[in-house]
Amino acid sequence: MLIVCEGQRTEPLYFQDIVDRYRLSIANIKVVGSGADPRTVVREAKKERDRERRRGERFDRVYCVFDRDEHATFQTACDEARASGLCLTRSWPCFEFWLRLHFEFSRQPYGRSGNRSPAQTCVSDLRDFLPGYAKAARGVFFKLEDRMVEAKAHAARALNDARATGAFNPSTEVHELVEYLQSLKPEGAE
Repeated sequence: MLIVCEGQRTEPLYFQDIVDRYRLSIANIKVVGSGADPRTVVREAKKERDRERRRGERFDRVYCVFDRDEHATFQTACDEARASGLCLTRSWPCFEFWLRLHFEFSRQPYGRSGNRSPAQTCVSDLRDFLPGYAKAARGVFFKLEDRMVEAKAHAARALNDARATGAFNPSTEVHELVEYLQSLKPEGAE
């Protein structure tokens, strides 16, 4: 399994914490932070997938994790990923909305506020619930782990509403990837 993230550290650290927590085999799960726009994430995922194929290996699933925020390449990246058979894990406006859902359900849209992007506004909102939160911080998964059941329910509810209304800001698909990772945990892993 390959997970290629837009963020260079925030998302990779989060998913690596899940891999560690559930004792998933690091030989079978590779997490990469690209630090680039959504289209570059998709291209990096295709490149990594093709490199493994040339070596005689293959990923069962390849995930592209990226934000909507104000990215001009968002829709192109989604289309390219689908055409290439890659799995999408998107967040509107950003990954931090998934973290915010650990505290309460919300569908209040995030927009530009002064010189802050929708993602920056969401991060600021998250800090009301998780004081001291910083991007690229280690251990965020472990801090929020006891709220996971509620977060997944809130995320599913938000995504269902987004799909029904066509208004995706805010919503996320991160819970779907988290659930898949949880399904891989070996017997006896917490």
